Amino acid sequence: MLRSLIYDRLILRLTTQWYAAVFQRLAPGATVLDVGVGTAGALLAHERRIRECGLRVTGIDVDRDYIHRARARVRAAGLEDQVELALESVYDHAGGPYDAVYFSGSFMLLPDPERALRHCAGLLSDTGRIYFTQTFQIRRSPLLERLKPWLRRLTTIDFGQVTYAADFRAHLAHVGLTIEDWTTLDEHRSRAACLVVARPARSDAGGQEPRHQHQRRVRNPG
Repeated sequence: MLRSLIYDRLILRLTTQWYAAVFQRLAPGATVLDVGVGTAGALLAHERRIRECGLRVTGIDVDRDYIHRARARVRAAGLEDQVELALESVYDHAGGPYDAVYFSGSFMLLPDPERALRHCAGLLSDTGRIYFTQTFQIRRSPLLERLKPWLRRLTTIDFGQVTYAADFRAHLAHVGLTIEDWTTLDEHRSRAACLVVARPARSDAGGQEPRHQHQRRVRNPG
C-alpha cells in the first residue's frame, strides 16, 4: 500500500492532465487499453467523461499494489461495467480490438518497448491509434541519466530512463508506426511534455509529415 501512496503523491497530478489531453480526442464509445494504469487515480479523475462518452477501458499493470488500489477506486466509483483492470504484462494481453492503446509515461519503462509496440499494433481496430504522453529531455543530460535509476531506489517508483525524442521516434519507425500528431503540451527548462499519436503505416499514407502543435497546458514539475 505504501508504494501506491508514493506513486499517487509523485505522479498523479501530472498524469491526470495527460489523460485529459488524450481523452478529449476519443470518440464516444471508444474502447481503450490503458498500458500501465497504475493506481487508476489519473484515469478516474475523468470519471465524468468516461460515463458521458461511454468509454470502455481496460487497464493493465504489472504492480500488484497498484492494481489493488485501482480496483478499490473503480468499485468506489461504480464503474465496474466500463473499467476492467488486470494484473498483467502488456506482452501477455490478448484483448481488443481497441480504438486506442494509451501509454501514459509508461512506454519507456518497458524492458522491450518495440516488442510492446508490435503486440499493441495487432490489438488495434482498423481505425485504432496508439497514444503516448511522455516527457522528453530536449538536450542530452548525463546527470539525469545517472539520477533516474537512483530515484527508483529512493522512492520505489520506476521513473524509467531519460527519454530523448530521437530514440522514441526510432522505436516507432522500427516497428512500422507512422506519427500522425506530435503536440507539445508544455515545456519546462530542458524538458518537454508531449502527446504523440501514431498508427500502423499504410501504403496510402501519402508520406505526410506529422502535425506539430504547442499547447501550454501541462506543467511538468521541475
